[in-house]
Amino acid sequence: MKYKKATMQHLHMSIIILLLLAFLFPLDAVAGLSAVAPPISWKVSNKADSKWITANGSFIDPVLDNSIMSYTTYFGFYSIDGKSFILSIVISGPQAPVIWSANPENPVNSGAILNFTREGNLILHNGDGTTVWSTATKSKSVAGMVLDVYGNLVLFDKDNISVWQSFDHPTDTLVLGQSLCRGMNLSIRTSNTKWPSARVYFSAEWNGLQYSFKPAAFTKLFETSTIASTCCAFANGSFGFPDNIFFLPSARSLQFMRLESDGHLRLYEMQGTLQDPLMLFDVLSTEMKFCDYPMACGDYGVCSKGQCSCPNLNDFRFQNERLPSAGCIPLRSPSCDHVQDNNNRLILLNNVL
Repeated sequence: MKYKKATMQHLHMSIIILLLLAFLFPLDAVAGLSAVAPPISWKVSNKADSKWITANGSFIDPVLDNSIMSYTTYFGFYSIDGKSFILSIVISGPQAPVIWSANPENPVNSGAILNFTREGNLILHNGDGTTVWSTATKSKSVAGMVLDVYGNLVLFDKDNISVWQSFDHPTDTLVLGQSLCRGMNLSIRTSNTKWPSARVYFSAEWNGLQYSFKPAAFTKLFETSTIASTCCAFANGSFGFPDNIFFLPSARSLQFMRLESDGHLRLYEMQGTLQDPLMLFDVLSTEMKFCDYPMACGDYGVCSKGQCSCPNLNDFRFQNERLPSAGCIPLRSPSCDHVQDNNNRLILLNNVL
């Protein structure tokens, strides 16, 4: 697939820059760049002046950056505590919204190294040398890497054709211009739920959009009228397949939508570099009722007739009495000990879909 036409001019200019860099700086990373050529490597820096720090105290140690409108997108090592790091793409601003992550469930330490190898593979190693993440693009004739103005990280060949791009591997966020195609999914981070073995996915399938709560079943939103619609596009003013569209507020600034811990897909718009993003719209609200969302009532919560409750009050209590949708907490942990068998039982729930 040819690289996005809107960024072709940028890529041609980047090629000239990165070819010079390949000779001048073959081993160490250079700050303030949007494109580089292999081989090159980056190590998490402990220098305060090398980091871009946000208003909430998180920061990113940048590898690449690029700008659109008045915003800058950064690709680099993101951290909220200065001890563990996630290879991410963020947008400048007080909250510094993260729009993509390579290793969200497996953060690395301060000794981590990102290698863009001569063979064209982008590999993240932890401080102990273990491989945490890779683009798996070895021997695919990769000529360079660019962070484009839309926040898409692209590895491309000598003909400026995309070999790998972060837009094809979304985490929990889509940005304006990105599509959710068959085989891709958004997922709620396991750090936002107490069930580490389960995960909520939102995906585009051959018969339409669906949620899946693995390892359990799925909730289908709607079917498309033709199997030719393989991608759900996030365009200016709309999100959906060509024949099934959710209409959205038109963009006045940079927009992104994020799958959040309660299962809602919400549209945000940047409000300038000094203000938090504005939540504009609950994208699926015209198709979904409160109890249709997979995490409507949080962990262990039961959603029935638009209300949240615990399975029963003898075995569970609300995590927050004033916020039932925050979920429930078991009063005792399940046990396989036969001595405690009387404490374990199945609870019949009525009026629950």
